[in-house]
Amino acid sequence: MTIQPLAGKFDFAMERKPEDDDDPTGRGRAGVQSVEVAARLLDVLAAASGALTLKDLAAKAQMSASKAHRYLVSLARTGLVEQDATGRYDLGIRALSVGLAALGRIDAVRIATDELERLSDDAGATAVLAVWGEHGATVVRFQENANPVRMNVRVGSTLPVTQSAIGQVFAAFLPRDAWAAIADAEWDRFGERGEPAVFAALLESVRVRRLNRNIGVYIPGVSAFAAPLFDTQGRISAVIGILGHEPSIAAAWDAAPARAVAVIARDVCRQLGFQDDAAPVAI
Repeated sequence: MTIQPLAGKFDFAMERKPEDDDDPTGRGRAGVQSVEVAARLLDVLAAASGALTLKDLAAKAQMSASKAHRYLVSLARTGLVEQDATGRYDLGIRALSVGLAALGRIDAVRIATDELERLSDDAGATAVLAVWGEHGATVVRFQENANPVRMNVRVGSTLPVTQSAIGQVFAAFLPRDAWAAIADAEWDRFGERGEPAVFAALLESVRVRRLNRNIGVYIPGVSAFAAPLFDTQGRISAVIGILGHEPSIAAAWDAAPARAVAVIARDVCRQLGFQDDAAPVAI
């Protein structure tokens, strides 16, 4: 339902200042204040769990109800805001269209790649980014630091699901049928199947922490940490991690390398639209 504008002094589209027309490109530092005020209302609606009354919406946006209503009239005309049968306000269909278009332009690999150098510097280790491919966890980016790890892992390498920190993170958040055959082949190849209950417990700990640690299991003398990257729907889209020689990388959960992985993974998830309090889902 569309908001009906009030007659008279409240029949308003957008407040304008004479200087607004001086810079039609929007490149000036002053900008258009009316747009910024309207954005405050949209931010409040986006953060709310449902529709809001005019009083509540105005209070949360820190403006008077009369001022908020004038902006809501114009936002409703554009379809960015709607009013339901009870008079409450919510985001409109155009807001949904804009949001979906923005999400469609988000590229997990691109965003995470921009953070790899920072991760490598903060952790003092080699940073790795992997996606799930046809043959399992596949390295797509590799950022070495001043003390590179001498190992046969490069862009295009496939990491084992059962023994690598990154592979185990994928197994923790992907449905079992996505990786079970790969895991069976790895256990046959490595000649050590292990206890299913032990592996299941490991995956559960990864789900709880949203962080995984591997100390010399996949490659002797090399420690690794890895964390999942979730998209806006809570689906795992990639895994980011670090590798380092055991003497040069602290293996404690509360040490700098683990904290660096956790912090940057959280930052990337936020850029991908995933909320910290949301629950990941199986693809």
